[in-house]
Amino acid sequence: MKNEATGFNSLLNYSLNKFLPIILIGVLLFSEMGPELWQPYVILGLAFFIGRFNFKVGYAVAICEERGLINKDD
Repeated sequence: MKNEATGFNSLLNYSLNKFLPIILIGVLLFSEMGPELWQPYVILGLAFFIGRFNFKVGYAVAICEERGLINKDD
């Protein structure tokens, strides 16, 4: 039973950390600016871009640190 709760908590934490910020940004943008302006779409697109590539950048940094290409202290 404990593993099921831990697995559910992990899934819930991942989902909230991954999707809730984007949803909140979208709601705030469109409630303040409205859907007729182009700025909310650009900002939301940039937020998706950040969310898509931040893991890949972090992974690349970890590989570079592991292979000694950059110092871990920097």
